[in-house]
Amino acid sequence: MLQHFLDRMGLRGILRDVLGGGLHRGLDHAETLSILVHNVLTSRGPLYRVGEWAGGIEPGVLHLTAGQLAHLNDDRLARSLDALVSPRGRTVFFRLALGVIKDFELSLERVHFDTTTVTVFGQYETSKEEPKITYGHSKAHRPDLKQLLFGLNVTADGAVPLLHSVHSGNRTDDSVHVQNVDRLREIIGRDDFVYVADSKLCTKENLAHIASYGGLFVTVLPRTRAESTAFRDDLRANKVTARWRRVLSRQARRKEDGPDTYACTTQGPAVTQEGYRIVWVRSSQKARLDAESRHGRLRQAEVDLALLSHKLGKGKLRSVTSVRKRAQSIIDHFEVAPFLRVEVTAHALTEKRYLRRGRPKPGDPQKIVRTQRLDVHVTRDKAALRGEERVDGVFPLVTNHGKASKREVIEIYKFQPYLEKRFALMKSGYGVAPVFLKKPHRVAALLHLYFIAIMCSALIERQVRKAMITRGIETLPILPEGRRTHTPTTPRILEAFADVRWHEYQEGERVVAFPVQLDKTQTMLLDLLDIPRSAYA
Repeated sequence: MLQHFLDRMGLRGILRDVLGGGLHRGLDHAETLSILVHNVLTSRGPLYRVGEWAGGIEPGVLHLTAGQLAHLNDDRLARSLDALVSPRGRTVFFRLALGVIKDFELSLERVHFDTTTVTVFGQYETSKEEPKITYGHSKAHRPDLKQLLFGLNVTADGAVPLLHSVHSGNRTDDSVHVQNVDRLREIIGRDDFVYVADSKLCTKENLAHIASYGGLFVTVLPRTRAESTAFRDDLRANKVTARWRRVLSRQARRKEDGPDTYACTTQGPAVTQEGYRIVWVRSSQKARLDAESRHGRLRQAEVDLALLSHKLGKGKLRSVTSVRKRAQSIIDHFEVAPFLRVEVTAHALTEKRYLRRGRPKPGDPQKIVRTQRLDVHVTRDKAALRGEERVDGVFPLVTNHGKASKREVIEIYKFQPYLEKRFALMKSGYGVAPVFLKKPHRVAALLHLYFIAIMCSALIERQVRKAMITRGIETLPILPEGRRTHTPTTPRILEAFADVRWHEYQEGERVVAFPVQLDKTQTMLLDLLDIPRSAYA
């Protein structure tokens, strides 16, 4: 199945034309990298013990001979990774994108872009060339590890990866868009596609560059912008009574969450300072999540402040100043400063103590001991909480797409989570992170390889889902325990064929082989993928 789609992508031919042979015992770069793509998509421990993994696969499936597979080793894999990341390897992905667009007839009306960080273990002190493995803002919440920034563009037609980029770990997201859209224009061959990205796209320079050549964009207006801050403050203070009109309702990703309703209002600013259109949106699911997040942070902050009250008068918490400082650090940590009021008070206490041991008698000498008792009082600011409820779920979208309705603008942006799913699959499903490679440039080569694997995975998923719609098939029984799903993914599709194998035994000079037996689900999947059943004969 994988080889069928890799052949449709023209992967081996492109790699062989661009990278050359690099023959090692009859195994060239194209064949080696194709094997690695197979390994990434099907092995639970990709890139480790590849030779042992390949030993359990019929060589003909990979278009190889048993002799070629016998020479598959770490040195061969490393040399092919070196070739992929070399200067001549840069045209591989351009040609690959053009071939996939043509053969799979991808729609290019919209392209969605986002970035993620890939953490690595080790110092990588020799990483001095771009892309540099270095410290930066970690989206994996691992600031102690060095990283690379990985950018990915996918089409709105099946979320198929079209183009990727690898940047230094300290590169900021807002600085990659100009170069990225120019590369997309070169590949797509036109300028009128809609470019969709998160709030890091919304800078004066980025938006002006897209608008300068007649391009279209949809993004989120950052909270720090004056237009957003002013409208939110007016909503909190109840200076503006926004009338939200429902324009879209769709099922949330989890069925138990119910439908997610999107409403728009005309009360907020209509355009940005640069003159781009603003669409004010309120999501019912986002409103619920915002409220749950705030209440959770409030509860945790109150718990920590209650624990703090039991430590007063001990250690460094012996003065009003030190207690206030500690309380403020708790409030800042949970970002609840507008909603909690903390008062630290000190009460003077006096106590008589006798200077002689034993039972006190009248006239025994005494001394007055003065001490201080600290108290922490925590209250919620109900007015501030009611004001914050008015902005729950509210976010502004910015676009220069004048012909798109508010509903269409929302639908365009809400495709963005499908791109994030590609990142989730790359990291959790295929285990791209953490990285343990020794040479810095091979880490970048590994990300190039994973891009090819994700592209192949997305094309398989797209093929099955489109065929299901064409044939009127609503669900497939490919989940564990035979459960059915409306949205089959490539890992589950491949899993359905994980136990496909054939057996043979030799009796003298005669070899007896038992043919492969495919069940009903496997046969249906092959038909949906337009793969002949003889591929498993």
